[in-house]
Amino acid sequence: MSILLDRSNRVLVQGITGQMGQFFVGDAGAYGTQIVAGVSPGRSGADIAGVPVFGSVAAAVVATRADTAMVFVPPPSVRGAVIEAIEAGCRLVVATADEVPVRDAIAIRAVALAHGAAYIGPNTPGIISPGKAKMGFMPSFCYREGRVGVISRSGSLSYEGCKRITLAGVGQSTVVGIGGDPVKGTTAAQALDLFHADPETDAVLYLGEIGGSEELSVAEYAQRAGAKPVAALIVGQTAPPGKKMGHAAALIGSQAEGHAAKVALLRDAGVHVADGLGGIVAAVQAALARGRAAIEHA
Repeated sequence: MSILLDRSNRVLVQGITGQMGQFFVGDAGAYGTQIVAGVSPGRSGADIAGVPVFGSVAAAVVATRADTAMVFVPPPSVRGAVIEAIEAGCRLVVATADEVPVRDAIAIRAVALAHGAAYIGPNTPGIISPGKAKMGFMPSFCYREGRVGVISRSGSLSYEGCKRITLAGVGQSTVVGIGGDPVKGTTAAQALDLFHADPETDAVLYLGEIGGSEELSVAEYAQRAGAKPVAALIVGQTAPPGKKMGHAAALIGSQAEGHAAKVALLRDAGVHVADGLGGIVAAVQAALARGRAAIEHA
């Protein structure tokens, strides 16, 4: 089983009657995701492409044994929807919405930790285990099944990076979009721990950016005894100082959060850092070669 997600997950969709919810049912269902229920208050008894709709997550879980939730609701409603899913027993919850209030993000993370649930979001394309299942809206053709785990702060960067290594014949075990907000449901450190324990992952590709401190966790992991080899790309080299570039967490608050400092930090830790998108394939291949060499010398 790939980390967190494969064909065994029984998925319910909160907001299934909306445009994104209906798109997800068709797209993810065709990919192999096992979608067993939808949730839409006031629409209990409806049917969306063969998926039964319930008025609450608790009712959906009891009726269908759903254990995973995909959340498509407006930002102000994310807190209530995610906590409802966690408290109903869902072990994995993905919420893609952007502009979720910071206090709500903090509250959701606290509830997830208290219940031992995995929460991915906000401001994320989701998670995909290529060839098995997907929870999000990422373009499926960018991925292929393989043994490189991918962690990305940016949705579009994860599509582009994975497409490049896919075309080079390098597949992915699982791709996790940890999101671009300051408060994340799943941090880079947590995702690295999952990949470290995953027998289907041989190396990790980290796709980061300026701002924040997630890259410090990547460097610390790379120096851990027995760590799996890591490749990385950090974007934002030409970002104007003091200007937010896209993601809320991409604002540089100190020199350590700039592009040059992060690249130096990662390289000093032994991470194979690509100079740009064109160097991703070589960086990943170097990490995989390093992993194979370590096994041969073990």
